[in-house]
Amino acid sequence: MIPNQHRSFEIPRETTWLTHQSVREAQIDSLMQSWLLEKGLLTERLRGLCGAHFRLEVLHGPSIGWDSLAPTDSPTTTNGFRREVVMWCDDKPCIYANTSVSESTASMHPWLRTLGTEPLGERLQSLADVTRSDFEFTCVQAGDAAVHSLGNASVTGELWARRSRFAIQSDELTVIEVFLPGLVACEKRYSGREQ
Repeated sequence: MIPNQHRSFEIPRETTWLTHQSVREAQIDSLMQSWLLEKGLLTERLRGLCGAHFRLEVLHGPSIGWDSLAPTDSPTTTNGFRREVVMWCDDKPCIYANTSVSESTASMHPWLRTLGTEPLGERLQSLADVTRSDFEFTCVQAGDAAVHSLGNASVTGELWARRSRFAIQSDELTVIEVFLPGLVACEKRYSGREQ
């Protein structure tokens, strides 16, 4: 890991968000489409695919820079905190996730600040009274710079992302998940689709 490596992403100022139906009808690689439309836990699916080669890393340091993907009324627009993680398979970063939590939600649910490497989805699934909004989807451009905390992995090109909101009783948090190039490579390798 290179702790001070620069992270850079080109985010369009006007991001177009697609609905579930639009993604179903779009010309998207079928493997990527299945991950985008996954209703279950991404952590569970990736762990099931990669087995012992799976790991979840909490990022520390400056934000990766996908803040513009958050809704304008996102919880961290004022006060709150952000948790960034990367899900790995072997040495390939597969999914980046950014959770924005308002100070009021964190006060009502202090466990959000102490998750460590425990997957958020698994914790939310264990709670009663949790709902999730519909997903919204977009495609973003990653810059040429290698990603801080992702070792020597360079993330470039078009990347698909999705966002949704969770409500724990009436307390909200926003989750953005960006699907990195390593995901399709690991899917092909571990599912026997490698050509």
